[in-house]
Amino acid sequence: MAQKQIVIVADDLDGSEGAQTYRFAWQSTSYEIDLSDANRDEFLRALEPYITAARRTGRRLSSPSRRSQADTAAVQAWASKNGFELKTRGHIPPEVLAAYDKR
Repeated sequence: MAQKQIVIVADDLDGSEGAQTYRFAWQSTSYEIDLSDANRDEFLRALEPYITAARRTGRRLSSPSRRSQADTAAVQAWASKNGFELKTRGHIPPEVLAAYDKR
């Protein structure tokens, strides 16, 4: 016997069928809400002035510190003397920089 399962997504505000799920975040908390097209448009109209005035942050939580070439050479020399294996090119791993800073 075959069975068919149908999922109907209802709008979280008014219960109308045919809604879609939308995600948003506020104050470090992520949310999901199911909205019909009309309620989605209303939600976007309410947020539009704030979105327009806001800055995008992406996913980066902090910016990396910048070191001069002399600093980088000193870190590489210290790391090789202290048992860290580094590639000859590319970034120095954060754990090596942290160990160097704590020395």
